[in-house]
Amino acid sequence: MSVMKPSILFILTCIFSLYTVQAQDSLVNQDIKVNSQLWLDYNFAHTVFNAKKLQTQVSFRKIFPEAFNRFVVMSALEIPHKKSLSFLNLEKTVVQSFHLGTGLFYTQNFDAKDNLEFRLFQGFKFDIPTIKSITLNNYVRLEERFQNNFNNSGWTSGFRLRYRLSTILKYNKHLTDFVDGFYIPLSAEVFFNLKKSDRYNDLIRLEPGLGYKLKNNWKFEVYLIFNETKNNTATNNSSSDFILRLRVFDGNIVSASKKNQITKPKDLHNN
Repeated sequence: MSVMKPSILFILTCIFSLYTVQAQDSLVNQDIKVNSQLWLDYNFAHTVFNAKKLQTQVSFRKIFPEAFNRFVVMSALEIPHKKSLSFLNLEKTVVQSFHLGTGLFYTQNFDAKDNLEFRLFQGFKFDIPTIKSITLNNYVRLEERFQNNFNNSGWTSGFRLRYRLSTILKYNKHLTDFVDGFYIPLSAEVFFNLKKSDRYNDLIRLEPGLGYKLKNNWKFEVYLIFNETKNNTATNNSSSDFILRLRVFDGNIVSASKKNQITKPKDLHNN
């Protein structure tokens, strides 16, 4: 299999759409207990500042019943960490990398004022080795969220802490390096809202998926996600989100000078 056929993604999208219910309501005004969502995103990266990576995600998200469309652009600077604690006598560092990022989330509501969120975040990744073929990847992130609902109330702020535990099961592994083929990404994430934002406060997220990596390092991933969220801080009600997420990862990391290309991209994990 040299390429992933576009028809597979099209069929999955059609099947998902058949099970959605069409309505013209807003999550702000109506309590939707269960909903379906479709997320599409494209991920690419550049090297900057002496081999540090600037990772960017461009995403479109749609909800059914039809309450809103969301447009997302996020970038994160990955700073590798190579120093290990000497007294632990470990071959690899405990903390793999630090992350600094920012993002814009524009929510186009169908029956309410739109919402704009500007987000800053800081995080770090560390690994926990288990058995030989499985490593548990950990990601801790602090977020500062600033939202404007365009209702003359100005900007509101919120703060939250996120923790994600993930791993990748590789179907076709050549010696020590995974070259190409199918793999299974799995993750679970919890959200601790230190100060709740006015809208869209996630609580927990479970993400089983299926991915395929080409020899040129392009990757295609499909996820079936369960997400529990609290849409409005004015109520105590939460909703269950069932999400089909399609992700594309550009296989080339372009250097700042555009003269060299590094073909070992890492996953940009954003909201």
